[in-house]
Amino acid sequence: MTEPHVSARDSESIPDVPQRLAELAREGSAVAVATVISRRAPVSAQVGDKALIHADGRMEGFVGGACSREIVRRQALLSLQGGQARLVVIVPGAAPQDAEHAFAERVTVPMNCASEGASEVFIEPLLPPRLLVVVGHTPVAQAIATHARVMGDRVWRVLDDDEAGAHGEGPDVVPLSELADRLAGLPAAQRARARSVVASQGHYDESALEVLLRAQPNPVGLLASRKRAENVRETLRVLSSFGDAELERIRGPVGLDLGARTPHEVAVSVLAEMVQLDRAGKGRVPVAAVPEGSAGTPPAEFPAAAPSTPAPPAPATASPLLSAVMGLDALPVAASRSATDPVCGMTVTLPAKHTAEHAGQEYAFCCPHCKARFLKEPAAYIPG
Repeated sequence: MTEPHVSARDSESIPDVPQRLAELAREGSAVAVATVISRRAPVSAQVGDKALIHADGRMEGFVGGACSREIVRRQALLSLQGGQARLVVIVPGAAPQDAEHAFAERVTVPMNCASEGASEVFIEPLLPPRLLVVVGHTPVAQAIATHARVMGDRVWRVLDDDEAGAHGEGPDVVPLSELADRLAGLPAAQRARARSVVASQGHYDESALEVLLRAQPNPVGLLASRKRAENVRETLRVLSSFGDAELERIRGPVGLDLGARTPHEVAVSVLAEMVQLDRAGKGRVPVAAVPEGSAGTPPAEFPAAAPSTPAPPAPATASPLLSAVMGLDALPVAASRSATDPVCGMTVTLPAKHTAEHAGQEYAFCCPHCKARFLKEPAAYIPG
């Protein structure tokens, strides 16, 4: 384990919580707010104590000792993944209840460390508006953009340079020639959650897809028939030297089969599918953490949020695009790796702060107390 533990940059205090949240909102950062709402002694946290947990696992503030802190960190990252608030009940000896589920509203996590206190922590994820990149100067593209803004999404209208000049300047109008730089300039948390739909309907599909595949990590939707989509993939394979992994990120057709005909009906079908999958928590693909300024193309397949959390299948009516893109607010890779403390059974986020090696195997622990118990009598905690 060569990476520094995520808590190495933790801070025990937040001088001004509202001011700090305002700063993070201006930066477009994703953060979860954890608040202690009840306690049963002996615990070190007090009712009202707060912590901010960032998408990379870094924590500002105080919500309890080493064991409680790691539980809250893990649950906050899952809350950010699901985009849903949750109540975390930390009780000695309790049976875990949906502890590793990204969409649980209430979870019970056992406290197996030396302290036998209990606490309840409310975790609220604060995510920047999701960015929807809509490519094309077509009625359907305009309708998708209009309805998405009503739903609260931030929308970029991407047009070719001549169309952008005729359309007029504005913060949401992006010339196609500037799209790669604009995406690279986004904070990593925003770029990781971006979604894209190419709806130029043949005018500059290939040019836009090439930029999007190279400049951001997520699947890209193409408004086209299945035959047209295959032709576009083959064109990009020949002219842009994309391999199968990149071309599989082009998903189409998009939208629920509503029998839509008008541009607004098609837009509703596209956005309705997004809502369906988002609320059901289905078809989500956790996405690797995106480095600041990165414009590279990561692998098409991404690791699951945790070995104990299998991804549920997408509904039969879902298109491939939305089955792939609805998990863009997922856990970063560094936060998705975990191990089990052999002493207390707690889930430990890797890389861990407390580790020990025995018989050539490295073990991770939630706190120094568990590490000391293990080193004193390793055989008592190693199966077999």
